[in-house]
Amino acid sequence: MILQGMNIKIMYNVPIPMRDGAILYADIYRPDDDKPYPAIVNRTPYLKDGTGHLSGYVRAHRMAGQGYNVVIQDVRGTGLSDGVCDPAGHQTEDGYDTIEWVALQPWCNEMVGMVGESYHGFSQLAAAQSRPPHLKAICPFQTSWTKFPAIYDFGVFSNVLYGWIYGRALEREKYIENTLSKEALEKMQYCMEHGEEQLKYLPLKDMPAANIPGVPGLDFQNELLENIDNKEYLTKIGRVEGFEDVQVPCLILTGWYDFLRDKTIYNYVEFKKRGGSEACRDGTRLIIGPWTHGDQLSQYVDGYDYGPEAACDNAGITGKLISWFDYWMKGINSEYMSGAPVKLFVLGKNQWRDEYEWPLKRTKYVKYYLHSQGNANSLSGNGYLSTEMPIDKFTDSYIHDPSNPVPGSTGEAGHFMIQDQRPNEQRNDVLVYTSPAFTEETEITGPLQVELYASSSAIDTDFVGKLSDVHPDGRAINLGMKLIRARYRDGETASFLEPEKVYKFIIDVGNISIVLPAGHKIRLDITSSLFPDADVNLNTGGRVGFETEYCSAVQKIYHDSEYPSTVILPMIPQE
Repeated sequence: MILQGMNIKIMYNVPIPMRDGAILYADIYRPDDDKPYPAIVNRTPYLKDGTGHLSGYVRAHRMAGQGYNVVIQDVRGTGLSDGVCDPAGHQTEDGYDTIEWVALQPWCNEMVGMVGESYHGFSQLAAAQSRPPHLKAICPFQTSWTKFPAIYDFGVFSNVLYGWIYGRALEREKYIENTLSKEALEKMQYCMEHGEEQLKYLPLKDMPAANIPGVPGLDFQNELLENIDNKEYLTKIGRVEGFEDVQVPCLILTGWYDFLRDKTIYNYVEFKKRGGSEACRDGTRLIIGPWTHGDQLSQYVDGYDYGPEAACDNAGITGKLISWFDYWMKGINSEYMSGAPVKLFVLGKNQWRDEYEWPLKRTKYVKYYLHSQGNANSLSGNGYLSTEMPIDKFTDSYIHDPSNPVPGSTGEAGHFMIQDQRPNEQRNDVLVYTSPAFTEETEITGPLQVELYASSSAIDTDFVGKLSDVHPDGRAINLGMKLIRARYRDGETASFLEPEKVYKFIIDVGNISIVLPAGHKIRLDITSSLFPDADVNLNTGGRVGFETEYCSAVQKIYHDSEYPSTVILPMIPQE
């Protein structure tokens, strides 16, 4: 077989031993000769027999044709690999053992890199943290230290983890028959067909979907829930930041519509500051396209066409990967490595642009203050944004009823990331503040932030900030959203609220790069739930996932000269 380079061959189901005796299997795409070459490892829970590593950005055939051994490995408990697919465990040890085994094979020249997004992005971070001697560079795309397993943020639980576990268990059944009993399959099917009923179940720990005997790895959901605010446990399963422990350079990639966009960008910023070596700090690079989560990196998102230059092939992503590994494992200089460290796709203009840092040094941070006459509830209210400091002492209030949470998705058919927010903005428990229309083209590039002054009748609750681009036809297209849990407003030690006392909450809504034409507006929505992305706060201050009792909370948002609630926009001056 020839594909853009030398002849290649494929070695199927190669056994790789782990330190505990487990055998993990890999398919290896490599040049068809007896010479040793560098290796690139992709550790996946989504089956080495699949097509993602062929049709997505990895392009194992192409990389092998350029002089690399591409090792696609089924992680523990998936495909034919031994063990149980634990959503968190064994990533550090298995990653280290795989890298060192690969490095010592006669077909490898002892130089090993890693590649992959999401779960296989975290598997890279975990392996790199253990410092395998032969690991030279990694590409942790679309991932974070805490994304998986299903931690939205510290002390906040996303109760959809069971669906991911179901998927792996059903795939496993294709390789090892009778892994799942008939009874387990029937219960799984029922729970998948009654998803909302499951997600609203109280107490969350007793949700039937997460308590089906005989489903491999399912017990982990409740184990995680039980320890969602236990730092010692999270450290044990490798779910804490380890920037200082990573010594290899990182090529980082995400998309503006990737649900892990902000955590991935955070990784870049922190590796540049805190990476464990000069090579890591100086060598790390960032690419941000218009993409959603996944390996396809298409120019199309929810029916929107971002142009041919947004497509994976035209953007040259596979070529950039090869160039990256050529530099770090073959010593070949490249324009890609000597150029700007940040490559971002500017929405609105739909153009790629080189930058030298994130956030951009030339950013002008502009404050838009919240205003109303005391009734910002819903789109028909009188909330608005202005660059003028508020003077009048109005407040806005709404009731957060845990039995009727505001959904994170508007349910718009065919639109999963680029959603019109107006359906949610019809609710009275959503406060809406809209800016005047921009009179000229305006670029917003960088981190979006809300400084919110608020009080609650409860001792614990949540606040959500969501920013949208409002089009002249009325569509409000989301730019970013974030939930903050009141008890963890100051960090990882719980501190409950004093009812009715005003507190300042910093909500990092997200990162974006977009040019808004004249006539567009910015809108802020404030509410108290993001269901089911985050568990619904029951407002009692009780243990997350263990409570059945709840109460409604009266939330008040303040915006005056003493409490100037503000949206901070990172605007880029026109050149």
